[in-house]
Amino acid sequence: MHRRTLLQSALGLGSLTIGSLSAAQAFPSKPITLVLPFSAGGISDVMARALGQHMAHQLGKPVIVDNKPGAGGQIAASAVLQQAADGHTVYVAGTAMFAINQTLFRKFAYDPVKDFEPVTSLVTSPLVLVVAADSPVRTLSELVALSRSSKQGLTFASQGLGSIGHLLGELFRSKTGGSMSHVAYKGSVPALQDVMTNRVDFMFDPTSSTEALIRGRKLRALAIASARRSPQLPDVPTMAELGVSGIDAGVWFGAAVRSGTPATVVQTLNRALVAALQDPGIQKRFESQGMQAYPQTPEQFKQFIHSEIARWAPLIQSSGAGID
Repeated sequence: MHRRTLLQSALGLGSLTIGSLSAAQAFPSKPITLVLPFSAGGISDVMARALGQHMAHQLGKPVIVDNKPGAGGQIAASAVLQQAADGHTVYVAGTAMFAINQTLFRKFAYDPVKDFEPVTSLVTSPLVLVVAADSPVRTLSELVALSRSSKQGLTFASQGLGSIGHLLGELFRSKTGGSMSHVAYKGSVPALQDVMTNRVDFMFDPTSSTEALIRGRKLRALAIASARRSPQLPDVPTMAELGVSGIDAGVWFGAAVRSGTPATVVQTLNRALVAALQDPGIQKRFESQGMQAYPQTPEQFKQFIHSEIARWAPLIQSSGAGID
């Protein structure tokens, strides 16, 4: 997504001054905790800590990052839902936790629409289709042709069953009519290792985790699954440019609070986060890691979550993916 377009979506939020951030008189009255369903040290953790530092400066209270990985986000979400609906505990999660897992898991502990009040989306990172640097496949058309002609078909890796990489691979298979088998891994790192060594033919993974490997000539990028070319990989064409339409997806992260949180508190958090996302230093830092700032109003983010759930649910169901 184009950064200027994304930042324009935040228009109408009002002046991002310290005075406007104090509009909710009693908030914040204590430290704010950002609860993440991810381990410390990863891209999402780095993102949250950068935003938290800026928020602390804006709001005048410490911002703590609390990592609670596991169970598809259910551990972190439950921790947030056990706290008061006062905005001092914020759920910072990604595509899977907000839009996929409630369909993927046969039993899921929370409803991202009913149990949470959206604050804003934070960043997005488009997915890129990659093969090994020494793969005989050099173009998207060659990959599609091989998937149709190969007797055994091709294999594609993903970050896990029902992950965005899995679902995009299924969509790619349906769009191209090729013979492709899914291989699920536990995260991007082992999946990318097997792609780089040609144990698996290809993979869709975010630019945030593939850009360095592409530039280091360990992976070859065939196409970006985005409406526009990535600023980080401007020489890589989009899927649509190469004749495969309807494949436009990326991973994204957002912030939400427990339902019932006062609207003034939600707006205060929104302004603080949008101010952080509009900071040139933070934008540059995120872009260096393959992410783009993606601020929205609370209502825009709510509608975005609804659209993402509606988009991915049918594909999850048709793929047969499900976790007990």
